[in-house]
Amino acid sequence: MAQHPAHSQNHRHPDEPPPQEIARVLKGADYPMGKEKLIALARSNGADGEVMAVLNKMTDRNFDSADAVLREAMRAE
Repeated sequence: MAQHPAHSQNHRHPDEPPPQEIARVLKGADYPMGKEKLIALARSNGADGEVMAVLNKMTDRNFDSADAVLREAMRAE
């Protein structure tokens, strides 16, 4: 039985925002930064509903870099 494309290692679900879009709305972050401040920054940088939904699903903790945020965001999707 073939694996569903959304569950494949190399494919995102069509409704999931691309990592570069998440990185774009977090431009200007001053790490370390907590989840709530990241969400506020993303909102002020014009994040759409899909990005905001992913950020809201993330673990509530301090992130020390953009890479840490992106890793957590990809898990939260």
